[in-house]
Amino acid sequence: MTASNNDRKLMTKATNRDEGELSEAKSSSLSASGTAGPQDNMTRYSRNSKTISGRLHDELVMMDLDQGKYFSLNPVATRIWDLLAKPLTTEELCLILIDEYDVEPERCRIEVKEHLAEMVRLGLVL
Repeated sequence: MTASNNDRKLMTKATNRDEGELSEAKSSSLSASGTAGPQDNMTRYSRNSKTISGRLHDELVMMDLDQGKYFSLNPVATRIWDLLAKPLTTEELCLILIDEYDVEPERCRIEVKEHLAEMVRLGLVL
């Protein structure tokens, strides 16, 4: 979605405060149950308000106090986080991102769905 190779995939990094380990979050699929439900075009996603966050250059660093983990979002994932200030569907997110980034619509849908699935799994997005 951006020019650099580092931002080609939407990545979230999580650090466990107690263990001090850094691990890249891998894509995972959502089950049919849960707050966000199955990933279809009608599901609306929104931020979990239980996180605290701050900007570091063009990235977002946040902490989930309940989990005791820090998260770092790359610039594209940070933009998605910003957009999720109001509930949006994958399609609504992609319409905005396609306009802002040089990305093909299908690639945008695939990567945004993967990113949202991971964010839901981590409890950052509902």
